[in-house]
Amino acid sequence: MFKITAILFLVFKAIYKIVCAVLYVLAHILVYFGLWIPAVYMIIAGILMLTGGLDITTININSIIFYIGLALTLIGSLIITIRHLIIKPIRQMLESERAKRELWERKENEKKQRLYEKKPIKYFKKYEGGMPHKSHPYYDPSIDRKGFIPPKVYRSSKNPSIIIHEYSNHFKVFQEYPNGDYKMIDVKDKPQNTERNRRKKNYK
Repeated sequence: MFKITAILFLVFKAIYKIVCAVLYVLAHILVYFGLWIPAVYMIIAGILMLTGGLDITTININSIIFYIGLALTLIGSLIITIRHLIIKPIRQMLESERAKRELWERKENEKKQRLYEKKPIKYFKKYEGGMPHKSHPYYDPSIDRKGFIPPKVYRSSKNPSIIIHEYSNHFKVFQEYPNGDYKMIDVKDKPQNTERNRRKKNYK
């Protein structure tokens, strides 16, 4: 008798776990595809039909309202399905790509910074097209560059003798002379929250 009871207990326990697993999967399907909206709607409609408050077999105002409401719930379910199956994966993919790009840019900036601090001549040749003129304040490789972020260096497209050094929060504008010397002629704060290319146009 005890063995039979134990076996029945195990059988009922297994059935219970199977039923719970099935209900869990069904619940997730209903939520993921938005099917819970028409499901709840149909439950309410079923209660109304059982109590005689709704008859969908005849065409009247109530049945028309029922079908309109059913269509709206199905549209809502479709929107949720599209969001989960299409929009959300695309958004996650874009965020992943952006995170990868930001990580790559951060590593590249750290690499450039280490090179600038340890081998400034190699840095200027690799990233800035060659060492600046000896009058440039950062020409001397012996100066302490620890923690200093080098500027982006480019020339004005309208006047190549104008050299622009772009720092994190400001610009320095230099005039280059035919003899190779150049002099700083202006310092301007960098506008915030604007694209770098748009900022460059102020000097081009």
